[in-house]
Amino acid sequence: MSNRIRLNAAEQKEIILSMSNQGTDTFLELIILSAADQDMTASQQRLIDYLAERREVNMNAPGTASFDVVEMPWSKETLQEDVAFMMEVIGKAEKPEVFGKLEYRPDMRIVTPWLRKFGQMIYGLDKDYIYGTEEIEAVKAGLASIYSILNGNDAGAKRRLLYYLDWYIDPYYKNDLSGLVEPLKEILQDVVIRENEEDVQEEAFHLLEAYMDAPYEILEENIHKVPRQFLPEVKRLIKTGEPERVPTAYSRKS
Repeated sequence: MSNRIRLNAAEQKEIILSMSNQGTDTFLELIILSAADQDMTASQQRLIDYLAERREVNMNAPGTASFDVVEMPWSKETLQEDVAFMMEVIGKAEKPEVFGKLEYRPDMRIVTPWLRKFGQMIYGLDKDYIYGTEEIEAVKAGLASIYSILNGNDAGAKRRLLYYLDWYIDPYYKNDLSGLVEPLKEILQDVVIRENEEDVQEEAFHLLEAYMDAPYEILEENIHKVPRQFLPEVKRLIKTGEPERVPTAYSRKS
């Protein structure tokens, strides 16, 4: 069974890469080796760790390591820098100083086109690709659908939905938020105290801080459950009762 790498689930017909299990292992190992001596930020380390996890999956259960590029733990705040980092790592991965470190001799005539296609996909990545039709349909379906995703086990799906909500709630776009904001505020507070994926918690807190008004009763009543890294900001938010408003989408994109 082969592994496939696509842009996202919405692009059903666009198979970016199809590799054998051995090819997948070589492909991922080269990228990981290429990044090994790089200085990395926390978000860049998460990207490499994700690829290392996919390699581990492939080794333990061959043929089950397929993934979509948008499932990688991208940070929208550092997306441009992280894309540049990945492009550098991928470009270096096809060089002799990297593939020469392997204990075997890979056929770079096969692997190099894979690396370049992967790089092309990442190069074209922007915030519009981090969420797609699935997230749009989830919000259209209502709060039950939103809750189901944010209460599920797919961290990538949670991340993409929260990114989409950041766009959807932004006042600049004048979407109808009647009946959504207050229940969503409860859901987001629950994500902050319950979720174990730091970047998911961080995005949920960002939405609370940027768009939701006090009171934050769930956070206040469960302050002992708030992760240590968010505790100072949560305490400030509860104490002041005023979110630190972010710029509108228009000013962010200008």
